[in-house]
Amino acid sequence: MHEPLKRPRWQRSLVLLLLVTLGGAAVAYAAWRLSLDLALAQTRDDAQRHLRFVAHELTGALDKYETVPQVLARHPALSGLLAEPASKARAAEVNALLEAVARDAAAAAIFLIDANGLTLAASNWRDTQTFVGQNYAYRPYFRDAMASGSGHFYARGSTTGTPGYFIAHRLAGAATGVVVLKVSLDEMEANWARSAGDLMLADARGVVFLASRPEWKYRTLQPLSTAARAELHDTQQYGDLPLKPLARDASRARAERRVERIGIGTAWLRSLVTELPVDGRGWTLLSFTEIRGAEQIAAGRAWAAGLAWVSLLLLLAYLQLRRRRARERLAAQGELRAAYDSLEARIAERTRELQARVDELHRTEQALRATQDDLVQAGKLAVLGQMAASITHEINQPLAALRALNDNARVFLERGMQADAEGNLEAIDQLTRRIAAIVAQLKGFARRDELRVQPVDVATAFQAAVALVGAEARRQRVTLECLPVPPGLAVLGQQVRIEQVLVNLLRNGIDASAEKGGGRVTLQAELEADQAVLSVTDDGPGLSDDVLARLFEPFFTTKRRGDGLGLGLSISASIANALGGSLQGANRQKQDGGGARFALRLPVTQSPHGAD
Repeated sequence: MHEPLKRPRWQRSLVLLLLVTLGGAAVAYAAWRLSLDLALAQTRDDAQRHLRFVAHELTGALDKYETVPQVLARHPALSGLLAEPASKARAAEVNALLEAVARDAAAAAIFLIDANGLTLAASNWRDTQTFVGQNYAYRPYFRDAMASGSGHFYARGSTTGTPGYFIAHRLAGAATGVVVLKVSLDEMEANWARSAGDLMLADARGVVFLASRPEWKYRTLQPLSTAARAELHDTQQYGDLPLKPLARDASRARAERRVERIGIGTAWLRSLVTELPVDGRGWTLLSFTEIRGAEQIAAGRAWAAGLAWVSLLLLLAYLQLRRRRARERLAAQGELRAAYDSLEARIAERTRELQARVDELHRTEQALRATQDDLVQAGKLAVLGQMAASITHEINQPLAALRALNDNARVFLERGMQADAEGNLEAIDQLTRRIAAIVAQLKGFARRDELRVQPVDVATAFQAAVALVGAEARRQRVTLECLPVPPGLAVLGQQVRIEQVLVNLLRNGIDASAEKGGGRVTLQAELEADQAVLSVTDDGPGLSDDVLARLFEPFFTTKRRGDGLGLGLSISASIANALGGSLQGANRQKQDGGGARFALRLPVTQSPHGAD
């Protein structure tokens, strides 16, 4: 038989070299791909963690300002300026207030807008580019606040050209307006420029308004539609800036990793793009991480794998590659396990901290409620102490009559005048009932009770309050007039606390009227929509502007030292708020007799005694 023909050695060598080369190329490519994917995956994870941190820092920086406009909206000075926009004194007061708050809160600006969008006061009232007199009715934050109570908007200032985030809150009441706080994000943007990696923040339309590179700012992620540009022009969110699209070139996208080129001046940055939505604001954070270093590392590993393949036999190279990949996989698993354990421990620690804070808040709330109850009780006892002289006189009169009637009854009995003695005994019984009624009123008023909202008959509350202060009014020669209460009128509240507010208001009215040597205090109940207005009016000298501005401040009083602590109106206002109502004070018109009028507004409900 003929032996099979053997290929020449050079042919076999050529085939082997070709196989080794192809195998080496394949191994080199696999090593390059694996290294690059791992590097990109790690880069993406790092970028996502960084974005979550930046988003948390951003929302935290903005959220801490949320309560400032809400608190300012309750300030009486702002409501007063909206009610009297032409008053220079009120404008100066509000300007100074907003300037001080803006300085303390480190806000860029705070300003007050009326219902027509006109700025009445601003913290930058001293600046040449002040907001005062500017009309911002076209701004979305104003329209949103007027429609729903609050508004948020990021824009370049149409007056100063300075960008910022606007937080708006509507003022409730007869005079409607909006208080706006502007927050500057320049410091955060400067921190981005100093940190590793490139960041940008885009709005819902894809307009970049914060960026670590100046050339990216006020550019768009994609071309804007005609409608979007028209809307931006109407709101003047970014003024008349051209808002050109960014120079971007998507290189490749794989799974959750997107690599693209983005223009930086005249050059290009090849980077890994990572995105994260900012919850509740419609914004998107984007991170651009340069991958040139990762590609260089991947290329170096590919060359090393190729050289190892050429240097060693195919089998040894293959085994070595498997062992290396196994070690990498175990290391990655170990890192993941350690990261998971660390995350679990951090979550558990954070949960314990949050629970401790919640428990502390509960304890604080309970302490505050107890303190408020003690303050209310102290206010009632203080009122009783101030009325002690009048109450003593009110009881001493029937006691003196009792002694006289008792002596007469004894004489009548000794003389056998039975009918006259029985008449005296009947009079004694009536006087003791009168004293018992006075004591019962005092005990009911002084009783410590917890706040439980329930239907309260207004007529009954009026009768009890008038009975408590009647002696004081007579002592100071002041006439108490209680106008008829609408039949069946009842409010949601608590009997004793409503009586306490009425007693405080009546005593203030009596003291004010007594300054003129006597006068009249009127107690009246009216129905307005779904609220009952319980008003106390006097014909005293009225309230000055300074007193009106500080009317409900604790420890503020116009009485002489020793006649009051200045807590009556403050406690009364707190009681009204706790019952879901409000307490206001104002001066009466001169043609109506002058003096002051205090109105307690409470929700109307079904009478506890049923409909008449």
